[in-house]
Amino acid sequence: MDKVKIGLIGLVLVLSAFSIYQISELKGEINDLRNDLTTNINALKSTQVAAGSNNGVVTNPVSSNANNTNQLPSTNVKPVGPTTSIKFAEEIHNFGTVEVESENLYSFEFTNTGSEPLEISNAKGSCGCTVPNWPKEPIMPGKSATIDVKFTPNTGQAGQEVEKVVTVTANTVPENTMVRIKANVIAK
Repeated sequence: MDKVKIGLIGLVLVLSAFSIYQISELKGEINDLRNDLTTNINALKSTQVAAGSNNGVVTNPVSSNANNTNQLPSTNVKPVGPTTSIKFAEEIHNFGTVEVESENLYSFEFTNTGSEPLEISNAKGSCGCTVPNWPKEPIMPGKSATIDVKFTPNTGQAGQEVEKVVTVTANTVPENTMVRIKANVIAK
């Protein structure tokens, strides 16, 4: 019976030592994760995202309230890589009343309001009736150009107020900017 007790005590000691070892390993992993998290938070704090109406800068909506330790301080975030900004003179164009299968053209004028060349990689209409044509060459800072949109309503749109979207993809933040066309489509 004593040999069994000694064996059990030995087993308990071995398991305890193993558990202590595992806990110390976990503490090391937790510290590594904490360091990685701190590094990532600091990287986010040093980044800035240009967008919206605040002169191209979006700030963190989280308050820097010192009494709330669960929130990060407010910070500006910068994009990675060269980006610029685009400003359209008009973001919505209304053709008014148009006939089915008529070709309706409009040029959306825009300006590169950033400090890098503006490169439009794509412009896509929300349906086949809306076809954009965009400049393939970079637009230098301060310069303007146009995206020409051809809207040809189909018979299925007769009798409807329609709104179509053209999504412009460029080296901007955000990378997609949208302009819209509207029309009241009537039958021929």
